[in-house]
Amino acid sequence: MHTGGGTDGTDVGATVGVATALDDLKANGSALLVVGSVPDEVYARLSGCMLGDEDAADRRRVVVERGTSPDARFEDVERWTPEWTRILRWDVAARRSTTANGQRATHPGARAGPSSNSRDGPAPMGHLPDVDSTPGIYVGERGYADASVRTEGSIAELGVAIGEAIEQLDSVAGGLDPAELRVAFDCVAPLLSEYGEQTVFRFLHVLTNDVRTVDGMAHVRLPEPLESETTRLLAPLFDAVVELRLDGATPQQRWHFRDANVSSEWLPIGPQS
Repeated sequence: MHTGGGTDGTDVGATVGVATALDDLKANGSALLVVGSVPDEVYARLSGCMLGDEDAADRRRVVVERGTSPDARFEDVERWTPEWTRILRWDVAARRSTTANGQRATHPGARAGPSSNSRDGPAPMGHLPDVDSTPGIYVGERGYADASVRTEGSIAELGVAIGEAIEQLDSVAGGLDPAELRVAFDCVAPLLSEYGEQTVFRFLHVLTNDVRTVDGMAHVRLPEPLESETTRLLAPLFDAVVELRLDGATPQQRWHFRDANVSSEWLPIGPQS
């Protein structure tokens, strides 16, 4: 990432620090919090870059969304079978699980076994359809609908579904390479509308650890300002916070790296593969 700057040592040092921080994120597994109240199309463009552009043929992707994303997010995806691409569509209106006495379940990271959620779509989580043995060439025409699975239930069941998807992709790959797995999670806002902040915090703690365990890269959307209380609460879970804005009609991003204690300047949205 180019951060601009002139000839003074401070600018040069910041540029080198940002480049080094990005390399570390790709090498060691990472989680990014994407903030800013911007149109869905702007976030979709950034998310598409983070999921890997058209030159990133070896990326395996898990996307958790509410509704359907703008086309910009998936325009570089070519491998639409479940061993490469998983899209989990979680409904915010899904009923929350409760305990026997009517209290809400509070274990979002539970790994109690396969979920009993009802799902539609041609590719259930535990089944991989037959594909041609040549990489990138598949039986029949496939697309977004073939990779999509509807996931209903509680925050705990959503966590199980995501964990299963990651485990299955790791198994299919025979062990994921660093930065091979890319995860996009869009559902923080609807989760916060249904559950308390601490429950969502615990859920994201498990999610980010699951991704880091396989050296993957996750990005999580929170459509709130950088200075908001919720951003400050969740930011410690992440390696960097990516701030989005519109400068007139131009979408821009600015990165704040936690461990490196360095930030980029405002940049156009471009490839991050």
